[in-house]
Amino acid sequence: GEFWRTVAKIEFADLAFAVDSILAAVALAVALPDWGSGEIGGLNTGHFIVILTGGLMGVVLMRFAARVFVKLLAERPGLETAAFAIVAWVGVKLAVLALEHPKYHASIEGTIFEALKLPEGFAHSTPWQAFFWTVMVGLALWGWFSSPKTKPNPDAEKKVDQNL
Repeated sequence: GEFWRTVAKIEFADLAFAVDSILAAVALAVALPDWGSGEIGGLNTGHFIVILTGGLMGVVLMRFAARVFVKLLAERPGLETAAFAIVAWVGVKLAVLALEHPKYHASIEGTIFEALKLPEGFAHSTPWQAFFWTVMVGLALWGWFSSPKTKPNPDAEKKVDQNL
């Protein structure tokens, strides 16, 4: 029923945020200089520790944050749609980063996809950054104000609290 659907949504959110934490940790780790000695799974030991710590923090923090998110989504249902739109918009940013990457440029040389190349540095340019963040903030504000604040259902809150 409705209860198990809610539990499934929470568990899916846990998984999504854990994966997100791992990706963020990987992005941080590859930007760091090598530290520590040795390798684990082909990664510098220090980088591996950063990635592992980021993933574990994501899982633990989501356990605590899930309750807050569920209550907030119950009060502001428009945030759910905005969250999906924000994830899609971040996907656009990742695509822009890929389209300007030199390895991508080399791989499409002489193909019909050559027209998709973006100039190196475009993703870090001020106009693109200003546009990206304007849309990002706009999506968040749209989600917040797109639906009126509703009163949370106390029975639903009790069920969520019991299962978190």
